[in-house]
Amino acid sequence: MKLFRLTVILVFLFSITHFCFAETGVFPKNIVFVTHQPLSGPAKEYSDIGKSAQAYFKYVNDQGGVHGRSIELKIIDDQLKPYKAKEELEELTLKNDIFAVFSGIGSKTHQAVYPLLKEQRLPSFFVGSDLPEWTQPLRANVFGFMPTAETEARVIGKYITEKHTGKEFIIWYPENPVYQRSVKALTKELYNVSAKLLPGKAGRLNAEWQLIRRNNPDFLVVLGNYTDVMNFLKFSPQINIPMLTGHALADSRLTEWLGQKVSERVRVLTAYPLKIETEHPGQILHKLILSEYAPNLALNRWTLYGHAVAELMVEVLNRSGRSLSRQKAVSAAESITKWQGKLLPPVYLDSRNHLALTTFRVSRITYGRVSHLSGWIDGK
Repeated sequence: MKLFRLTVILVFLFSITHFCFAETGVFPKNIVFVTHQPLSGPAKEYSDIGKSAQAYFKYVNDQGGVHGRSIELKIIDDQLKPYKAKEELEELTLKNDIFAVFSGIGSKTHQAVYPLLKEQRLPSFFVGSDLPEWTQPLRANVFGFMPTAETEARVIGKYITEKHTGKEFIIWYPENPVYQRSVKALTKELYNVSAKLLPGKAGRLNAEWQLIRRNNPDFLVVLGNYTDVMNFLKFSPQINIPMLTGHALADSRLTEWLGQKVSERVRVLTAYPLKIETEHPGQILHKLILSEYAPNLALNRWTLYGHAVAELMVEVLNRSGRSLSRQKAVSAAESITKWQGKLLPPVYLDSRNHLALTTFRVSRITYGRVSHLSGWIDGK
């Protein structure tokens, strides 16, 4: 009788082991992620990232999921407000088992939720923010997606050394620490090229363009965020000087924003395909997925972003194996070296680099067409 009772107890213990030791947010048939996005408010266009990612996950689920599990993505509407992101995520994590945060959008919003994630040891995969602090210095459970300003600057510097040996150019940049560091990163990549620095100051755009005209460089590098670069380029006079900038302006609408005469002189950094690259195989798949799983979602820059980052997340889960844990997922992400999905450029992640988008091409955008002027350049 004692032996029988012992056998029953052991069988019971083995039967519940799976549930006792299962990772939070991982169930026999599904994995649960959460993201914070501005589903409403003035920045709601960015929420197409999360909606598109959801569509891609549904597509993967219909193919059998990942190691037999479907992916569930819960989207918090933070309206891009830090306090709201914090409140909503605190409430959700109290009531639900969450495996990790995926593609949280916004620098200040993710800064607001990070202490909670750290406390609960929730990994944050592929933050939608270009702040260097997410990956420099390295944070064990945090992976960035968007490139930092220094990453882009290194790509530009390598391209200039390769393509413009013996030329003279000017670097225009906002006079703040972020872009001062970017200038240093760019100039470290230069060889046999002459560069002059032009720090931009408020209210001096006309004077700065006059100075550029007088110097008549072979080309101009323009560093800065979207607003900085757009404000500078809108003052551009009719001078035939090519201009090279980062990925903030890598959009099919560039000619509408700047007009043809200015935009045809601009070269940008591109990673995933633009909307006008309709023959790109990844975009063809993207259209099919949207038509099937998100028919009310129009293809745009942000839906392509969402598909791309979701594809990367699925690759991490595939590499993690059936016995999924947070630590295994982090280790799996660090094993992605020179991997390229349907939409993304080559991705290089390891234990020393947690930033996904470091590889770009230099491209020129005209009406209905993108011309790539370089191969992939890695800015790690």
